[in-house]
Parts: sequence; C-alpha cells; structure tokens
Amino acid sequence: MFETDLHAHSSFSNCGLHSIIEMLTKARDMGLKGQAITDHGPYLGRKTSSTFFNRLDNPVEGIILFKGMECNVVDVDGSIDIIKKFMPYYDVVLLGFHNFKVKDAEPAYYSQIMTAALKANPCVDIIVHPNAPHYMMDFGLIAEAATETGTVVELNNAKTMLGRSSQQQTIELIEACKSAGCSVTVSTDAHALNEVGNHQVIENLLEKTGFPIERVVNRTFESTMQWIESRRTRRAEYYKLSK
Repeated sequence: MFETDLHAHSSFSNCGLHSIIEMLTKARDMGLKGQAITDHGPYLGRKTSSTFFNRLDNPVEGIILFKGMECNVVDVDGSIDIIKKFMPYYDVVLLGFHNFKVKDAEPAYYSQIMTAALKANPCVDIIVHPNAPHYMMDFGLIAEAATETGTVVELNNAKTMLGRSSQQQTIELIEACKSAGCSVTVSTDAHALNEVGNHQVIENLLEKTGFPIERVVNRTFESTMQWIESRRTRRAEYYKLSK
C-alpha cells in the first residue's frame, strides 16, 4: 500500500462529491499518512478559495494535507490555467487535458502540446492521466518529456479501475516510463469516498511489469515529503516566491 495520495477532488471541484474534511478523514481511516486535495483550475469552473491555500492547516488529526491544483491545458500553445497568486502555497501542481478544444486527435498531437506546456510552466509537477480517453498521449514521447523536464507521470487508478483506460494501455504507459527512466506517482484521482486510498489496480500492474518501486514518488510518506520539498524549492527559486 502507498502511504500518500497526490490527486483527489473535493466538492470545490464541480465533479467532486465530498468536503475536504470528509476526504481527509476517509484517507486517514484508510491508512494514508498524507492526502493531496487537487481541485480543478478555473477553466473547468471550480470554486477557488484563498482560505484553503493560506489559512487551512491540517484540519484532520493524524493526516497531512497537501495543497494543490489540477490545472488544465487551455490552448494549443501550451497555456495553462494555474492561479499564480497561490504559487507560494502549492505542494503539488498537476496538469492534464479536460474539455480541450480538440478531441480524439493523434496521440503525438497531445504529447507535443503537453511538452510545450511543461517547458513553459516549470511549476508543473505531475502529468495526469496521459492514457485518458479523447486525449490519449503518445506514451513514449510523454515519458521522454517527463525525463527531460524532471516531471512525474501519473498512473491513475480510477481511469483503469473504471474501465476508461484499458489495463493494456496502462501497462504500455508503465513500460514507457520504465524505459524512459522517469518517475511516476500512483494516484487515486478520487472523486468519491469509496475511491479514497484505493491504488490496488495500479499496484497490481506495477508488480506485473516489474516497475522499480524506488521510482514511485509516493511509495512512502518520507519519499513523498522529500519529493514535495524538492519541488517547492524548485518553484521558489524559479518564481522567486515568498509567503
């Protein structure tokens, strides 16, 4: 079992069902030591609260709250919808395609746009669900881009568990990451309480493919914290941040 999760949604996302407190409580009860709440960026109409970022401090005893945002690629030039005023407070920044203007194009198309977005926005930490339907990326290209930019590739349990991506597609993504030498995170992408803390499908596929566990950034609480601190430092240096 992984000790942290770096991708989940609360009711601040239009697609999330539960409060931040409910999500954290469930994560703690499932045995997690840290849970990220990464509600969607404004492109998808999320409710953005400055209170969440600059005033909420580990509201549930026994679990660490990681604060983040799941940003969206909004144009073919790689523009994203990150809210820059919260930059000093982000523990993790995710980036993916949602409701993008072009659907079902060739995988290389989305990989090229994502690569441009990563290079233009070094604040991004994790490329989310590159095996999502309608915006499928070229796994080899995106794993190489992750290696080049120091970004992490997400292995999304929900997408595979719910059948939105096949197990074979997910295996191919894992193998591409393995070959390219990039790191990965295993995420629930939980939108409901019954999904919190459930990494089982991806855990089984990692074992099946022999993926090196030391390249899973959220394998332990300690490895997660070390990675988050390194990303915070990188963001602070690049954007000259101070709280």
